[in-house]
Formats: sequence, structure tokens, C-alpha cells
Amino acid sequence: MKIENKNIKSKLKKMKIASLITTASIMLMNLRCYAATTIGTQEVETATQNVKDAVIKLAMPVGSVLMFVSIVIIAIKLIVNANNPNKRSEGIGGLAWVAAGFMLLSLALIVSGIILSVSTNGSGSMIGG
Repeated sequence: MKIENKNIKSKLKKMKIASLITTASIMLMNLRCYAATTIGTQEVETATQNVKDAVIKLAMPVGSVLMFVSIVIIAIKLIVNANNPNKRSEGIGGLAWVAAGFMLLSLALIVSGIILSVSTNGSGSMIGG
């Protein structure tokens, strides 16, 4: 029984190695295609505008709604558990998670704005291009 398990394990190991090698070789073959592609100023401006629109139209409203809903849920928990100090302290601890989420969302918006501004040199054209 142990011999069969060792054979199966060795075959699985060989298959994993073969699949990793195959995946790596496919990725390396595709690398040349990406390196040969040139990007013009118009494509950069379009991509930049699309990212800005996605961040403004998606991240801010969704994050704001999620934060509002989580604050309402925590407030309801605090009201329901007003007489239970342990449960109330758990609800207050949830506010820390909401604050962390708010800071994470704000940081993501700031970082994406900085990256877009730096990568496009503030003018829509790529730096060095």
C-alpha cells in the first residue's frame, strides 16, 4: 500500500513540475508579444480617464454605502445590547474596523490619484514618452 502511495505522490509531483514548466514557457512566449506593442498618447489618455472614472464612479459610492450600512448595523447592535457590556464592547470594536476601512478606501483613492498624476506627468502624456 505504501509503495502505491509513493508512486502516486511521485507522479503527482512530476505532473506539477511539468505544468509549472509549461505555464512558464507559455508566459515567456507571450512576453515578446507584449514587448513589441507600442502605446500612443491617445491610448494613455483614454486609459487614464477610464481609471479615474472607475475610481470615482465605483469605489467612492460603493465604499461610502458599505461604510454607512456597517455603521447602522453597529449602531443597532449597540442599542440592542445596551444592557450587556461584553456585547456592547464588541460593537464598539466594530467601529474600529469601519474606521480602518474608511482609511483604507481613502488611502486607495489618494494613491491611485498620485500614481495617475505621476505616470501621466499631470498632462495625459507618459513620462519620458
